[in-house]
Amino acid sequence: MSSQINLKRRCCFCGTELYGRADKKFCDDNCRNNYHYRIRLKDNDDLVIKMVNSTLLKCRETLKTLCLGQKKIVEKKLLDDRHFDYELMTNVYKTKGESEYRVVYDYAYKILNDDEVLILKFVK
Repeated sequence: MSSQINLKRRCCFCGTELYGRADKKFCDDNCRNNYHYRIRLKDNDDLVIKMVNSTLLKCRETLKTLCLGQKKIVEKKLLDDRHFDYELMTNVYKTKGESEYRVVYDYAYKILNDDEVLILKFVK
């Protein structure tokens, strides 16, 4: 008389019960990718840096799209609609006339008033 032990295999990332191949470790590609992404991070600082850089890149893309390579005044609402983060920047540039531009990589912007923003390609 043999006793059969029924061990349920679980996804290494989310814990969902696995079906299929005996050597299967993850329920889908998303769990596999997330698992390996998390173990590659050395600590929480790496995650913060990646999140900040990702947001900066999205902001840069927004500025690039709206500016089209030239100096342009746009409605602030266009930036707001694209969830532009005004707090993150890579530099602050002050002109001789004391104007302050916030720089996001190679694009800069200046809030002119409550409704308008000046965007330009930043070359120093």
